[in-house]
Amino acid sequence: MSHRADVVVVGAGIVGASIAYQLARRGVAVIAVDKGKGPAEGSTGASSSICRCRYTHPEVVRLAFHGQSAYGNWAEFTGLDSPRSGLHSVGVLWMMGESPAKVDADVEKLRTAEVAAESLGPGEVNELFPALSTCAEPFDLSGETEHVCRPGEAFLFESRGGYADPVSANQDLVDATRARGGEVWFDSRVVDVTKGPGGVSGVALADGEEISAGLVINAAGPWCNRLNTLAGADLSWTLAPTRVQTVYRPWPAELGPLPATADSSTGIYFRPESGGSQVLVGSVLAEDEEEVVDDPDHFKRVPDAGFSEMKLAAFHHRVPGLEPRGMPTGIAGLYTINREDVHPVVGPTGVEGFWVANGFSGHGFKLAPAIGSMIAQEVSGESGEFDTDVPMSFFAVDRPRIRFRTSDSPLTRNVSGSRYHGPVHRRSDRTCSAISSLRSGRISR
Repeated sequence: MSHRADVVVVGAGIVGASIAYQLARRGVAVIAVDKGKGPAEGSTGASSSICRCRYTHPEVVRLAFHGQSAYGNWAEFTGLDSPRSGLHSVGVLWMMGESPAKVDADVEKLRTAEVAAESLGPGEVNELFPALSTCAEPFDLSGETEHVCRPGEAFLFESRGGYADPVSANQDLVDATRARGGEVWFDSRVVDVTKGPGGVSGVALADGEEISAGLVINAAGPWCNRLNTLAGADLSWTLAPTRVQTVYRPWPAELGPLPATADSSTGIYFRPESGGSQVLVGSVLAEDEEEVVDDPDHFKRVPDAGFSEMKLAAFHHRVPGLEPRGMPTGIAGLYTINREDVHPVVGPTGVEGFWVANGFSGHGFKLAPAIGSMIAQEVSGESGEFDTDVPMSFFAVDRPRIRFRTSDSPLTRNVSGSRYHGPVHRRSDRTCSAISSLRSGRISR
């Protein structure tokens, strides 16, 4: 059976659903198709979903700010009376061992872009978040270097930043798309990109259905390379599905609030989870993002035991009053990392009628509303509330590589580029002394 749309979006995760919604709210006839049984079965479901705005490039700051504005006004943005998701504005704290001058300069840059940011001293951090140690001395988890805590001098704090529930946000966007007349089909795997005399003319699905459209947009996340091959699009970018791990552990209410935090001295990031009853812990180290997955349908979906032990040991250094109790859990998902410059490629590919929104490198959730906006404005020529003012050309497929700083640092991936490349806390062949202390309950400041 044949169907017709103005635009077909392949992939209905947070990026694809954002594109579909932004098109539907402009009256564009859109059908989004996804191979999963429901929302967030791909990268979105494993996202840390942290919304922060500290990046190197003003354009990316603006995109993140516009995304944060959408999540922060989620009911108004989606038009839903009772949305499932929204922004938990717990704040984003950058514990990067930076000088006061560096923090002050970045605060000013963020404020220029309308981002609520300030510099905090160690005492101010302790007032807001009593459980956190303000130590800025790199922490050697191998135990080979004796650790003596040294308080940091200044910490950048984004007071309106925070996180959202990625699965609920994805479902909300699906509902909002359908409410505006768009269609979202799950259990609909694309097996071919159809072509006509003028270029791409639609897609064919595994169940025999076909959809003809003037434009096909690849938002297939880790499956993007397969679709690009079917379309005959050679992007000349290395878009690598990469396994990324996160760990969850209980968070005692008596320890008080936690912000979303980037922590360079221990090589981790963390944020509250499950309404504050848990904490999510991940890595900011480049070495933890090297496991490329050949088949996105088959990979280990739980974190490695060694990874969990190391990251929890690091977290206990940052929260010295936390008792080593409770059963940790976790999840492993896939980010599609653009290995050339860790920024996405968005827009026309050179194949007529075929666009991409690929390679978000862990930034897809926070940027998704703005990415949907820039694509929908380009397609429809219409602008409106919650739209971004960053042109799609900034992420063009034929652009040069975007410069990034290795000191920039999901959370810290890019205050705009690769993850933090500071001191590496590798586990030695012998049992890591910090982990041994954690297991015995002796870890301390």
